[in-house]
Amino acid sequence: MANEEAACQVYAVLMEPEPVSRLMIKYHSLRRQVCFVQSICVLVCVSCCLFTLLFHAFPPPCKENGTNKAPTIGMQFQKAELLTQRETSFTRLTVNNDVSLPERGYVPWMSTPEYPSLDSTRYFILENDNKTLKVLRSGTYKVSLQITYSKVESRKLSGKLEKDEIFLQHDIHHFTDKYKKDMPLPSPLLTYCETVNLNNWRKSMFSEGIFVLEATDRLKVWSNNLNLIDLGEKFVEKTVFVAYPHFST
Repeated sequence: MANEEAACQVYAVLMEPEPVSRLMIKYHSLRRQVCFVQSICVLVCVSCCLFTLLFHAFPPPCKENGTNKAPTIGMQFQKAELLTQRETSFTRLTVNNDVSLPERGYVPWMSTPEYPSLDSTRYFILENDNKTLKVLRSGTYKVSLQITYSKVESRKLSGKLEKDEIFLQHDIHHFTDKYKKDMPLPSPLLTYCETVNLNNWRKSMFSEGIFVLEATDRLKVWSNNLNLIDLGEKFVEKTVFVAYPHFST
């Protein structure tokens, strides 16, 4: 009986609840530990964000070594290849000053010495009549034309200078075999006209457009004042006929 009474007393002691003050102390201690862990996590996250921002704002300088030269050489090769492609597709003609020009008609052309010849292009060829630019490949092309006219002679009438009113016009004619029955005559791609009523004058007329051309199509430039084309000094820069493939970006 004595042993059972002693065991009951020990059990009663073990089952006795802890005081409220001791529970509050443990609660506050656990809360401080949780707040400390949360503060450490927040500090680590903020440090990582700041490091990332500073790294992107002030990147470290790259060392100049042999591995960095390869992309530069590759870029230079691509640029050189692009220039070569542009040169072989670029066609620039100027008026032929070795022939006598009638009052009106089609403009005779020749290759410009400063630019690649037509033999190296894959898109156009100047036919034997030196007036027809033939398309070799179907595609979209940009065609530009500039003709410079001039007149320095004046006529005298009753002791006074007489002013002549001159109507200037030139067209780019388009010949195609696709619609030969429906379109027996050439259709104008571009037309430029202007009136001049001075005694001594010089006029450059420029026009440009983008067109879809088929293979075997032909382009010819017609002028109603062919004999007024300026064939003087620097005529290569004054009268030009340019065509090249147009690629939209």
